[in-house]
Amino acid sequence: MSNELPTTSALQAFATAARTLSFKSAAEELHLSASALSRQIQSLEAHLGVDMFRRLNPGLELTEAGGRYRVRADRALAELRSGEAEITHSIGGPLRISSLESFSARWLIPHLPSFESSHPEIGLEIEATLRYADFDRDPVDVAIRFGRGPWDDLHSEPLVDTVFFPVCSPDLVHGDPPIRNVDDLTGHTLIHVSQTPDAWGAWLTAAGRADLRPAREATYDHVGIALSAAESAQGVALSTRFLCGAELDSGRLVAPIDLDVHSAETYHLVCRERSLEDPRVTAFRDWLVDSLTLRT
Repeated sequence: MSNELPTTSALQAFATAARTLSFKSAAEELHLSASALSRQIQSLEAHLGVDMFRRLNPGLELTEAGGRYRVRADRALAELRSGEAEITHSIGGPLRISSLESFSARWLIPHLPSFESSHPEIGLEIEATLRYADFDRDPVDVAIRFGRGPWDDLHSEPLVDTVFFPVCSPDLVHGDPPIRNVDDLTGHTLIHVSQTPDAWGAWLTAAGRADLRPAREATYDHVGIALSAAESAQGVALSTRFLCGAELDSGRLVAPIDLDVHSAETYHLVCRERSLEDPRVTAFRDWLVDSLTLRT
């Protein structure tokens, strides 16, 4: 074995493949070709003089040596990322925010001028995403997650008291059939969002009609698309005033049935515990809390 250390890119390739147990998935995650990732793994194995994986058909399996090395590789990469975050903070680098698409589009981006006006010294890098940021792997300082919380080894705090209710186009309310009560939903399409697959079930249970069967159901992976479908009279969606207040105020959407249901899931601010000492993080956190905490 050489006295030289393996490259960071080789360690990242190995750690990602060890976590996913798939060269294809690891390559896609690292934005590499499959052959480039395979070369990184092969170079690491040649450097160490031992096989790190058993190539199965299909899939992969870590060897004993690979399992031991994964622990050290993960620890080394985590330390490098932590050091990068501290250096970036010390030289006034941008605050890196991973925010769910729904939160970004529906609230964060429209309200950002307020934060930027109060803190012109803090630059921002925002990733709007459907996945949860991995604080051990991703270059992120703060995340906005949706769920019950808390999350292991992370600071998290709820931002919004989430109350949801049906919304649709006013054309549906007065359509054929009209929507006047819960039973009328049997003649319409219920619009789901894939991140909250149980929302309609919870609302119908609260309405006393857990057995209700709609004429049709449709599922979208973006809140914005689901609300656009509702606005164009394609069906009835569930939402909160927090996410569709502008459409409700303008009359593009209406709430046809007066029944609000409180959700145990909501948006949370999430960060590393030590990041609470970072003035960029605390400034962003305080702004969010002042703007949002326990508001619908």
